[in-house]
Amino acid sequence: MSHPLASNAKPSSLNGERTDYILVGGGLQSGLMALAISHHQPNARWIIIEQQEKLAGNHTWSFHETDLANDCASWAESIAEYRWPHYQIRVGGRVRTVEIPYRTCSSSHFEKVVTCTAQQARGEILTHTTVADVEKNCVVLGDGRRLDGAVVIDNRGPAPRNAGSFAGGFQKFWGFELELNQDWPHANPIVMDDQIDQEDGFRFIYTLPMERRRVLVEDTRFSNTTSIDREECLEKVRAYVISRGCHDWRIVREEHGVLPMPTNGFMPGSGLPMLAGGYRGGWFHAATGYSFPMALRVAQTIATNPIDQLADALQRLSQEHAWRGRFSRFLNRLLFELVKPQTRYQIFRRFYRVLGEPAIARFYGHRFTALDAFRIVVGVPPMGLQPLKFIRSYKRLPSRQVVAPTSNQPIKVPG
Repeated sequence: MSHPLASNAKPSSLNGERTDYILVGGGLQSGLMALAISHHQPNARWIIIEQQEKLAGNHTWSFHETDLANDCASWAESIAEYRWPHYQIRVGGRVRTVEIPYRTCSSSHFEKVVTCTAQQARGEILTHTTVADVEKNCVVLGDGRRLDGAVVIDNRGPAPRNAGSFAGGFQKFWGFELELNQDWPHANPIVMDDQIDQEDGFRFIYTLPMERRRVLVEDTRFSNTTSIDREECLEKVRAYVISRGCHDWRIVREEHGVLPMPTNGFMPGSGLPMLAGGYRGGWFHAATGYSFPMALRVAQTIATNPIDQLADALQRLSQEHAWRGRFSRFLNRLLFELVKPQTRYQIFRRFYRVLGEPAIARFYGHRFTALDAFRIVVGVPPMGLQPLKFIRSYKRLPSRQVVAPTSNQPIKVPG
């Protein structure tokens, strides 16, 4: 039986059943789409294709409770594995408790939620499966088999053709999940603690106390380079943990990554000839690296619009976020091109000094207003910032309109 949001196409999956959504890539974006589709369209059939042996990789996704808007909370609430009522920021000698509930989800938990949903709904997960070609309504697998669907959505990593769009700076980190032999002294996360040397850009320690004796400690930095050394990061983490009075512990898991923080490039929802989510579609917060809030909105959009109208719906979402994407890239130019690494902390200190909790929540959720943007950049400039360079950089903000796809039109970025 067809469901109201499906097209009239009669595609089939590997086992001969009707397939509505083929989601390429088994990361955060595809998993969220699967959950949203199963909630809003219980009769719809979806397939996730992932080249690795399991979904979701090896990540920890954190987000604010305020990112779970009312229309998403009903299907996304189960993603939150750990919850805290607030968190701390310690930057430039200032300490602030941010009174916004904070949430975290590990890859293993996310995989369990999505797998359970597939078993209860009409979902199928293909792991250890390579993809040779992706088209609008079909996917050719590495072994030559063809998988047809009413719509294909590409949720893999950044496309090679857009690699140049990610020039600028990087948020890079190496995290160690530790099992302690005594209680961790902080009951809530410390999202930024810059009381370590400021080599290689703005650098801070990030801690998530998952249990009384289990904590994730990350060495994180906003840097102009992609290189990161595990042993050096471990040494910083070890010194930090010891400074907190914990001397006996073991590493139970590690994760590391390098997230692009573009200073220019394509806006969310543009730059590819077919529907794309996640990093491939540009659906991430350029100034923070946070992908969860925008991935959530994309998943909700996919699940609540008819398949033959998805391109138009994503175009509207793209237009809604375009100016925020341009402003975020301007902030990255401010951070990576206009301010010396030793004074970058002043930008973050000002951010948490001038903005209240509602504005902070809007910023991280990519829902910030023009007034929020004004308050972030207007004030005493960071040490060493030349006003003329600041103004020239602001004028570099892309003013051209990105032509997003309609139902019958590929995406084009005017040259």
